[in-house]
Amino acid sequence: MPPEPRDIAFAREKAKRTLPVSLLVLLGIIAMYLPLPQRFVAALPFVIAVVLTVRLLQFLRGQTGHEKVWPVITLVLTGLLLGSLAMQAAFYPSVRAYEECMSGAQTSSARAMCEEIRQQGPFGMDFVVK
Repeated sequence: MPPEPRDIAFAREKAKRTLPVSLLVLLGIIAMYLPLPQRFVAALPFVIAVVLTVRLLQFLRGQTGHEKVWPVITLVLTGLLLGSLAMQAAFYPSVRAYEECMSGAQTSSARAMCEEIRQQGPFGMDFVVK
């Protein structure tokens, strides 16, 4: 039995709304690999992806639960990535010092000294039990 035109139209509309979300999340993940402070540009595609995902969930309001699984997962993952960016912004000096140290470290002993910066944590306290 061939699918009804209504089902085909729904599938096309869902795909049209889903593809930009996927591309924006991928763009944001790629932008997360930029050095600081350029990395914070990743927030823009993530925020747009959240808005489009909420609109997609509104579009899927009358559908069954399995239609909404991937948009909800996308929303959660995007929220976690935005949270990661927010934490990096909150502790910017510590994160920046560690990344600058690692970019200049060419030996294992230099990397070990960078690890000491990371272990001190954002407030200068040593989090490692010795």
